[in-house]
Amino acid sequence: MAETLTPKLKTCTNCPPLVVPRRGYTPARPSCVECVEKHLGAAYVLLAELNDLPDARRIEPPNLSRRLRAIGHLFEAEDESQEWPELHAAIREARRAYQATGTAPALDPLAAMIAAQRNG
Repeated sequence: MAETLTPKLKTCTNCPPLVVPRRGYTPARPSCVECVEKHLGAAYVLLAELNDLPDARRIEPPNLSRRLRAIGHLFEAEDESQEWPELHAAIREARRAYQATGTAPALDPLAAMIAAQRNG
């Protein structure tokens, strides 16, 4: 019975299996450009759903949950991008601005930075 209760960790098949020091720092988790993209995409969906609601409905509890989940996905993207300092800083700034002001992040510049990492 105990074996069925053991959680199984989901891992990205593209991510390295261990967190190892890179270029003089040790990230909290392996950086994976596909995972960064995945979390930004999830945040975008939640932000788009909120944007489609009338202003009066955006503050209802179910919609606050969308806001919190979007912030969480932005943070996950931030955490996954530690290997690339400029991308990491841009995502962090976007998340912090959204938390402070409610201004939805501009995702096109972040997508361009991701593409540069993938091709670079």
